[in-house]
Amino acid sequence: MFNKGIVHSALFVISTAICQSAQAENELNIKVGAHAFFDYENVEIDSNNVVDGTNLRLFRVDVKGSYGDYAFTSNVDLHGDNVKVQDLFIQTGKTTKLRVGNFKIMNGLEQSSSLYALPFVEGNSVSKVNGLGRVLGVGVFHSFDNVHVSGGLFSANVNNVGDDDEMSVAGRIAAEFHPGGEPNTLHLGASVRHRENADMSYYSYGQKPFASSAPKTVKTPGFAGSDDFLGLEAAFVRNGLSLQSEVGLTQADCDTSACSDDPSFSTYYVDASYMWGGNRVLKDGLFKRDKVHNPASEGGPGAFGLSARYDVADLTDDALNGGRQESFILGATWYRDKYIRVMADYIHAELEDSPAYGDASVNSLVFRLQAELY
Repeated sequence: MFNKGIVHSALFVISTAICQSAQAENELNIKVGAHAFFDYENVEIDSNNVVDGTNLRLFRVDVKGSYGDYAFTSNVDLHGDNVKVQDLFIQTGKTTKLRVGNFKIMNGLEQSSSLYALPFVEGNSVSKVNGLGRVLGVGVFHSFDNVHVSGGLFSANVNNVGDDDEMSVAGRIAAEFHPGGEPNTLHLGASVRHRENADMSYYSYGQKPFASSAPKTVKTPGFAGSDDFLGLEAAFVRNGLSLQSEVGLTQADCDTSACSDDPSFSTYYVDASYMWGGNRVLKDGLFKRDKVHNPASEGGPGAFGLSARYDVADLTDDALNGGRQESFILGATWYRDKYIRVMADYIHAELEDSPAYGDASVNSLVFRLQAELY
C-alpha cells in the first residue's frame, strides 16, 4: 500500500528547493490567456431525446510564465460559482525535466497531448473509461533524441485531495521515426499505471455517447479498490493526413460483492483525419497545437478538416457487466486560425447489455465554437 504522506512530503521538499534556486534569477515572463468552448448537443437513445440544448463546456483562464530556468503553469476552469483547478505546476530542466504539482498523468497519446490538437469534440474511451487526467504529484521527463520516457508518483487530483486517499504510479515511453523522409512521422508508445484508493471509495468505469451533458450509457458500479492499466499507442502523420490508434487494457481488483472475480476490461479506437490548408503536429511523443497555413485572420481561407473514428468501450466480463458501447464518429472542423475553430461531430453508438439501456442505439450531434484569447 502506498503512503500518501510520501508524495505530499516530496512535493513540499522539491517545490521549496526549486523556488529557492529560482531566486537567483531575475527575469520574470508572464503570459495570460483565456479559452471558451460553446457546445450545442442533441442526444437520442432509441429515438428518445435525452439531451437537447447549449452548454458552456469550458471557460478556462491560463497563467503561464518563466523565471530563469524555471517555468510555471496555472489554469482554472470557471463555471458559475465553481472554480476547478486544472494545471498547477512548476517545472525545471531541459533534456531532463522535473515537474511538481497538478498535471496530466503520463498515460495515453491523446490524453497527454494538447487539448487544442484533438480532431473531435470529445476524447476517446481509453482515456474516459480509465479516468486518465490530471493528478497531484512529482514527474520526471527525459528525451533520448527521438525516444521520450517519463514517470511519476501521484496522489489524487488537487481538487479532491481532502476527499480521496488515492495513490498512483505511472510511466510512459514513446518514440518517433521518419520512414521515407521528414514529411512522414511515425509514433509508437506504451504506458502503464497502478492506482489504489484506500478510503473505501471504490473505482467505477463508464462512458458517455461523446456528449458531455449526456448520461453514461455503459457503466459499472463502484467496486475496485485498485487497478492496473496498460496502454498501447500508434500514430502516423504525413502533411494533412493523420492516422491514430490506442488500446487500453484494465485489470481491476474487486473489493466488493458486486463481482465474483477480478474483472478485466478493454477500450480501443482507431481514426483517420485529413486537413486541407493545415496539418497536425506530432513531435516529442505528443500532438501539439494544429498548424493553419493561411489563417483567415490574415486574409486566407483558414483550414478545413474531416475525421472518422471507430471507438469501443467493452466493460463486459464474466465477473461483472457494465455493458459494451461501439461508436462510429464523423467529425468536421473549420480552423479560422490556431485560436478559433468551429467543430461538428455526428456519433452513432450501439449498446449491448447496458445496465441502464440494454441493447439500444444512440445518435448524438454536437457542435462546438472553440475560441482562445492570448
